[in-house]
Order: sequence, then structure tokens, then C-alpha cells
Amino acid sequence: MTEPHTGNGRKPIFEHPHRAADIARHIVDAAAAPATFLLVEARWGPEWGALAALLAALMVAGVRRHRGDRLIVVAGSTVLVAFHSVSAIGFGEGRAFYIPEFVINGSGLVVCVASLLIGRPATEVVCRKIRLEPATTLGDPRARKRHRRLTAIWSALWVSHLVPFAYVYSMDSVAGLTLLGTFFNKPTLLLMVILTVVVVRRATRPLDGGTPLETRSRLQQPRN
Repeated sequence: MTEPHTGNGRKPIFEHPHRAADIARHIVDAAAAPATFLLVEARWGPEWGALAALLAALMVAGVRRHRGDRLIVVAGSTVLVAFHSVSAIGFGEGRAFYIPEFVINGSGLVVCVASLLIGRPATEVVCRKIRLEPATTLGDPRARKRHRRLTAIWSALWVSHLVPFAYVYSMDSVAGLTLLGTFFNKPTLLLMVILTVVVVRRATRPLDGGTPLETRSRLQQPRN
């Protein structure tokens, strides 16, 4: 995978899937635990469903590590499933397996909206942290404008997850929550991550002299 320009010679610490096979693989991996929970919970109850989901997550983690996925990413996914499992066991009902979805999406919405209100778009902060946004764009108003738009789109994404999820949750449909999470929430989240990476890379990609596009454009502007 071609690495983005970071402005300091270091490779970014973030990688995203860039082929259809990679995207499909990530979706299948993410769906393994919820699908296992749905099948087991319907027959033996939420407690056994939660344990089975955690076991499925551990198996997926082993496979992902074997094919070279980063330990921090694999561990994060497994901890997230554990969070879901503890929620289902703690509340003693199947739909509680998805309470973490409200926490994650709600937190994401609050962070994005708050960052826009204080003038520091969340996507800009994150992209600089993971070295996707190069240091050469620091202070560039076009970079800030780009990230305001991206953060606004992220805010809309969180809302699009929360509203239907809340409706299906109120219907107490574990199958509906599983389908919604697997075929809408997770794919759209993954696509939004890819969109963010693509937008930032295209705006900051190096030109022939190695200077990022936005920086070159700024330098070519006539001075008063």
C-alpha cells in the first residue's frame, strides 16, 4: 500500500483496507461475534450467547494475528466484543448486547459536535495524531475547512446509526439489531474511515517536487 506523505519521513501508524477483498474480510470478521451471539442466545439465553460471542471473537483474533494484523487493532476488537458480552450478562437480556453501540455512537456524536463548536474538528486532531495529516498543513485554513466538513459528515453518520438503532432496540429485536449492526453500522463506519483517508491523502499528496498539493498552492499565491 502506498504510504501518504507525512512531512517528517515517518510512516503513518494507521492503515486502512484498500481492496474489495480487504473490506469484505473486515466485515465478515466484525460479524462473527454478533452472529454467534444471535444464534446461541435464541436457544440458550443471553449469558451463553455472550460467552459464545467472546469465544468467536478470540478465534477471529487468532486468525487475524496469523495473517499479520496489528496487535493493537486485534486486541481492541476483542475488548469491544468483551464489552458487549459483559453488557448482555449484566443486564440479563439479549438486546443489552448492543448497549455499547449506543455508548460508542453517542460518544462519537458528542465529540464531533463539541469539536466543531470549539473550532478544532475531531478529524483534524485524529489525522494529525496518526500522522495521516502532514505537519506542512498546520495553520492552513483549507485544511481546517476540509476537516470541518469531514467532522460534520461524521456527526451525521453517528446520528444515522443512533436513530434506527434506538427504534429497533425499543422493539426488543435482537435479530434486527444484529442485522442493522452488521449490514449498516459497521459497513458505513468502515466506508467513512476510507473516505476520510482518501480525502486527506488526495488533498495532501506530494507533487513532483515532494511538496504537498495544498502547500504548493499556498506558496504560488501572489503576495500583496
